[in-house]
Amino acid sequence: MRKRERKRRRVLRIPSAEKEAGETPAHKLSLLLLQVDVCVKEVFEKGKAFVWPRPSCCPRCGGRIWGHGYVGAFFDGFKGALLLRRYRCPDCRVVLRLRPQEYFPRFQASILTILAGLSDRLQLGHWPSFLSRQRGGHWLRALWRRIRSSWGLGWRGDWEAAFGDFWGRGVVPVSRSD
Repeated sequence: MRKRERKRRRVLRIPSAEKEAGETPAHKLSLLLLQVDVCVKEVFEKGKAFVWPRPSCCPRCGGRIWGHGYVGAFFDGFKGALLLRRYRCPDCRVVLRLRPQEYFPRFQASILTILAGLSDRLQLGHWPSFLSRQRGGHWLRALWRRIRSSWGLGWRGDWEAAFGDFWGRGVVPVSRSD
């Protein structure tokens, strides 16, 4: 009897007013990453006491922004999570996350570490000791894939120049997602 009652409850649920009005549910807010020039070591040591640079206004709509707490993110070389500052725009409902400039979005390794690992592999023929073969291989395959899709299979240019070109255009050269 109880199973039937549960089943009926599921069927008879009334959609929320939020869904009927066509508004974006709270769990589908958009996220905007802002790269800022900060010392990662200092961020780790000070934690919440670190003073992050505050954007003057929302980059999307130009509205006001409110503090929205912190979120933990892991980076290579640190034992725990670094607390990254977040802000929220109540007008366009975007969440702004501040992130250190020397890291690509969604990457734990710094850009210089990625470059050093790829450079050792392509010039010396082996991966450096500070980098796992699997992780480096992931970056290398993603870079070659991105190069081939941009310049074709017959490309014979300098990989460092291609890396710099992608980076200059705001594209993560070693990411498999677009």
